[in-house]
Amino acid sequence: MAKCLDCKKDMSKSSVVTCDKNIVIVDGKEYPRNTKYHDVNVRCHDCNIVNGFVHHFGCDMERCPKCDGQLISCDCISKEPKLS
Repeated sequence: MAKCLDCKKDMSKSSVVTCDKNIVIVDGKEYPRNTKYHDVNVRCHDCNIVNGFVHHFGCDMERCPKCDGQLISCDCISKEPKLS
């Protein structure tokens, strides 16, 4: 079982199609999580979401809403999930 640090859902289940946390903090401002899909599969190869939905926290396919770079490696945000 692989749990998302943000929404706590089991990412390996086919019934899970998206992460429920749709906001990310970038430079102290809230942005909607990016739903651009840079994969040819119907489901993300890393976090198993369905194309067009919000990736799970830490997914290597999620894009930054500010710079459009790979979110886990860009310098725009804190690497900690937003707790709410």
